[in-house]
Amino acid sequence: MQLSDLLDNNDNKEIDLGKTRIKVTQFMDNQYQQLKYLANTSPLQSVSYDNIQVQTSQSNSIESKAIKQLQAKEYVRIIDDCINSLDDIKKTIFKGKLIDYLTSYQLEELTGYSERQILRISNNACCEFAQKLSLVTDINLIVYK
Repeated sequence: MQLSDLLDNNDNKEIDLGKTRIKVTQFMDNQYQQLKYLANTSPLQSVSYDNIQVQTSQSNSIESKAIKQLQAKEYVRIIDDCINSLDDIKKTIFKGKLIDYLTSYQLEELTGYSERQILRISNNACCEFAQKLSLVTDINLIVYK
């Protein structure tokens, strides 16, 4: 395997920061929240021996739920690792906006940056997050111009 096979060679394509930020925001609001819920929900149910009927099944639903939960936990871990790999200010703004749902004023107070600077850093953080995520998962949130 060569380096070009390992890394995407989209170096000559320009990333649309605004559209990538929107796609990352939608992902964090929807799929990431669903993954977190799935990862923290127990697939196991209490066993009841009342009125037991023998059934043959092609699939084990509890096993498939457990596998889904493990896969969701792995995705959440990878996503969290990608977020935590951002530099401190990008990570603070990314988490503040997309996970903690802080207002612009709260972010300004927290970081000391203006609203315009926060938006610029947020765009860059979302782009960097999307690039890192696409390297280690099958999730591609990058939008090119």
